[in-house]
Amino acid sequence: MSQIEIAQIIEQIKQEITVDSNGQGRASIRATARLANVNDAGLLRSLKTAADNSCSKLVEKLIRKGFEAAEILTWSQFGIPDIAVATILHYYGYEAGKRCSEQARLACEAFESVGVRAWMQDITGWTKPPQQPEQPPAPAPALPPVEQRLQTLVDAMKTLADLTGGKLNPYIEQHFKDFAANLLAEHNRQALCGTQEKWMGVVNFAEIELGKKVPLHGSHYRGHLGTWVRTFYPQLGDRQENRLVNGTQQSVYIYACHDPAIASGLTKAIEEFFAHPNPTAALRQAGAFSNKKTMRLVKK
Repeated sequence: MSQIEIAQIIEQIKQEITVDSNGQGRASIRATARLANVNDAGLLRSLKTAADNSCSKLVEKLIRKGFEAAEILTWSQFGIPDIAVATILHYYGYEAGKRCSEQARLACEAFESVGVRAWMQDITGWTKPPQQPEQPPAPAPALPPVEQRLQTLVDAMKTLADLTGGKLNPYIEQHFKDFAANLLAEHNRQALCGTQEKWMGVVNFAEIELGKKVPLHGSHYRGHLGTWVRTFYPQLGDRQENRLVNGTQQSVYIYACHDPAIASGLTKAIEEFFAHPNPTAALRQAGAFSNKKTMRLVKK
């Protein structure tokens, strides 16, 4: 037996060798048996012992190489993977005892320099498919210009006013006003070189920036939260503006949330408020409610 004879056998079995799109090769049971110079029926019987409690030594070797028994049982239908072919040739070349063959050893030597996978790729003429160029990421959707959004808002307000006879819900009306004011502020920031300021009430800051749910009732309700900040953190600011609160316009304290120091102070105040077991008692002890009572008496 010589390498020339091995080359002749390879030429005879090349039609029974396939390579998939990933470059992984497979050989039929018959082709693998011809390379190892063993009976293909005997090789098949040996592989089928993967279904038994007592596996053949060949199957045990394949399992040690990482192949699953269930996978080995499918090779008669789908072919033997290239790595398994190399393992089978080595077994019949050096480990099969009396069934060792010189041909299997010569086949192992023939494949040692390039590997079974590269050999299968070569005889089948497989070439690596060209890589597809990466697609550029889709551009992020952009909002329409501020002027267009403001015009759309105005048209929506007119339509809603016509449908309701001019009697808008106070909360909806305030929402439209706030949204329009935000659009105008954005337009001004784009047109001028001013700073991007963000003024918010403490409840809005807690819910929007910190993800808190500020209840309408109870010891931790939103009115007490505002009083807590004004009582224990007066240094955060005293600016007020008229806002819609419970259906009526009221003067509400707002804070410069664009200032990192103010935002940090508000965060600390809000966390302390919700962590306190009884903020109402703490506010009463600090005289927050008595000050309000005094102010109401003075107004009268």
